[in-house]
Formats: sequence, structure tokens, C-alpha cells
Amino acid sequence: MGATTAQTTAALINATPALKSGSLRFWGEWFGRPNDNIHRIAHCEAIGNVLVVTFDDGGKLEVTDPDGPTIDANTFQIRGASSVRWQWYYYGRSQTPGNLYYYEFKRSGSEIESTTNVDWYKPTLSPRVKDNACEIL
Repeated sequence: MGATTAQTTAALINATPALKSGSLRFWGEWFGRPNDNIHRIAHCEAIGNVLVVTFDDGGKLEVTDPDGPTIDANTFQIRGASSVRWQWYYYGRSQTPGNLYYYEFKRSGSEIESTTNVDWYKPTLSPRVKDNACEIL
């Protein structure tokens, strides 16, 4: 049985001695303001067809069916995916289940549906299929 794209992408990430760190963006949607947060990859693995990337602040990125990765010291981007889920703990609070939030994006053809459990404001998420599924800038 051949490697899944998630396994191939995880191998690429794990083989890169220095990885890009910076702000996250999903299908054109920034997490926070551009260059507001610096996210550093701590661990990466593939679970079936899902790429799971854990960050040093406890955040977790899950990319289902990742496609078209470009990973090196200067670039972290995954061109396509069937879904992307970003989970993070509310900054400044304890890392408990009640403080765990998410953005989730699911692609269906040329449409991307987004959901979130953010409850301290109403995010206006407008993902664009023409942009990378996920990237660090």
C-alpha cells in the first residue's frame, strides 16, 4: 500500500531541519491579524489521510487530504485539502476543554463552508477556494 498524501506531507515536514514560522492563514482567512502571532511547529504526524501539526503553544492544525505541499525554511503552504481544522486555546487562559476554540473549513467543489465555536465576537469568515488551503506567512 502506498503512502497517503498526509504521510508524504508529514515526512516532508519532519525531514526539513528548519521550518517556516509565522501567522496562519486558511483559504485566505487570517487567524488574527497578519503577523500578529508567531506559530512554531512542534510536532507533525499523519493519521490516515489527516495531517496533524501541533504547535508549540498547544494549537493544532488538522488537514484532511492535503495536496500540493511546499515546505521549507521559507515556505509552509498546502495548496488544497478536503478540510482544514485549526484549534487553539484562548490566549492567557488555562489550556482546558472550555477554553479550546476552532475554525473549521470544509471544501465541496468550488465552495468552502466555515464554522467556528468562537463566542466572544462573531467572526466573518469568507474563505476563497482560489487561495491555499493553509499556509504560514
